Amino acid sequence: MKIKKVLTANLKPGMVSSEAAYTYTNHLVIQSNTVLTEEIIEKLKYYAVKAVKVYVQEESENTSGTVNSKQSNVLETVEGVSAQVLPEGETDTVSAAVEQLAGPTYFERVQQSEEFRVFESEFTDCVGGFRQSLNDIVTKSTDGLVDSMLGDVDALLKKTRNPLHLLDMLQCMRGYDDMTYTHSMNVALICNVIGNWLRMNEKDLKVLVTCGLLHDIGKLRVPNDIITKPGKLTVQEYEIVKKHPQYGYEMLKDKKLDRRVKLAALQHHERFGGTGYPYGLMGSDIEYFSSIVAVADVYDAMTSNRCYRKGICPFKVIGILERDKDAYEPGVLYLFMERTIEAYVNTEVLLSNGEQGKVVLLNKSLLSRPVVMTDKGTIYDLSKDFRMGIEALI
Repeated sequence: MKIKKVLTANLKPGMVSSEAAYTYTNHLVIQSNTVLTEEIIEKLKYYAVKAVKVYVQEESENTSGTVNSKQSNVLETVEGVSAQVLPEGETDTVSAAVEQLAGPTYFERVQQSEEFRVFESEFTDCVGGFRQSLNDIVTKSTDGLVDSMLGDVDALLKKTRNPLHLLDMLQCMRGYDDMTYTHSMNVALICNVIGNWLRMNEKDLKVLVTCGLLHDIGKLRVPNDIITKPGKLTVQEYEIVKKHPQYGYEMLKDKKLDRRVKLAALQHHERFGGTGYPYGLMGSDIEYFSSIVAVADVYDAMTSNRCYRKGICPFKVIGILERDKDAYEPGVLYLFMERTIEAYVNTEVLLSNGEQGKVVLLNKSLLSRPVVMTDKGTIYDLSKDFRMGIEALI
């Protein structure tokens, strides 16, 4: 057997550590020759251990007949967002550069903070109550249930300092098994952020947050083995998932709810340019609140798929949204992108060429590609130099 350094995000139960693992402050987390369990892996993530050396089989020992990942460069889709999977060599280069950082990255520091631990605990409690409320809405009157769910959202908002702090907290959340409920709560919180940035009055803001909470209720009628499938969906499975907006509308249409809440369930996968589903609506034919939920939905889908465990960078998320800008209501999308990314001016970043620097200026026409000054004083205007990009906040 040989020894290989594996990112903590990629560790699997049953692997055996070949040496001890420590926190960045040099505190022991696990001993060598430790058989990894799900609990131990979560502990390593909790203490922001970036990678662990483990024993792995030699290539000749692999008799399973599986395809080597270097032979595969597939297109994955999450909630309608496509993201090209990098070849293993390129991924390893980026990961190696992140591993060489002296201390924790930006999001690792957030995840280690007491504020985050309090938020995560409150979030877990709220999702538990929300799960019951969402299921009750299907069979009972909405009287009191929506107010209860909105109360959960308010409780979480009180654990954060401002909208951008909230987005940082959500960026650091670990994966949950009950993704329909967790995702719906996240989308409601992001809708609250966007609604406040749009200066909505209190009544409309409550309706918008309710849109976020109930937008995916139709997934309760999709078989759980499809919702929780870890791999790529088959064409037939994806067609079943695509029915959830119609299921959601059917479940809500006779409830005592604002019309915009019902339409958000139906239209949150419609796209401004007519490429969405279920009806291929375009532009103003899509309810405005549905357009807001669409932005919140796709942002959470991207970041949750590559949350803290894979260290996705907000600049990459914004880059994808810029690329797909014709799919979303222009005013909502640009406001969300601008407000989200402006928080990271003066933040230290790692560039794809391995250099470290600081974001010194945003490019309004290309928010994902700001001006960066390196530690050596070199200035890169990423809006003009597409040979490199920002890989991580540090």
